[in-house]
Amino acid sequence: MQLSRSDPHTGERTAFAGFVYACQFLYGGWFLFHGLNYWFEFYFDRSIQPGPGLVPALAESGVMAMVKALEVVIGLALLLDLFAALAVVAAWPITLMIAFVTASHGRPFGMGVAAVIIGLNAIMSLGYLDRYRPMLVWSAGPPGGTIASSVPTPVRLRPTIHGIAALAGTAAAIGITYLTVYLRS
Repeated sequence: MQLSRSDPHTGERTAFAGFVYACQFLYGGWFLFHGLNYWFEFYFDRSIQPGPGLVPALAESGVMAMVKALEVVIGLALLLDLFAALAVVAAWPITLMIAFVTASHGRPFGMGVAAVIIGLNAIMSLGYLDRYRPMLVWSAGPPGGTIASSVPTPVRLRPTIHGIAALAGTAAAIGITYLTVYLRS
């Protein structure tokens, strides 16, 4: 199975690339929606309450506002497919913290959320593996030089398809959020 987003010989997107895009748009929509929810309160987030614990401490200290701003920026990058490889890497610390917090309660729902978000980020990381390969060498050599020629030119989605996919990913993320809020109440 080819893990790159396009066939190196024909330039056509692979089936895996379509799956990576689906994960990317869903995760981008989820990050954007949940990041904006911090300020606009589309739904009541019980995890950010005053009191003891990691998340309330992050909110009280102002760190949570920075995390949520990063979620908005990362979400937009993933939805717009701009700096997407960088956005996937930047999402990992937030992904792991969300997974830790949701799974730490030991409930099946939280552990499921943790598994899904780690899986989504892992799939996106595999989809951009060709962008990371230059960084994954044992000895990178001296600084300087060019790597632009070693990075393949991406095969981009058509604007209409891209727009529909980004909207569908965001709508799916919002729908999943409201469904889980309903099921937990």
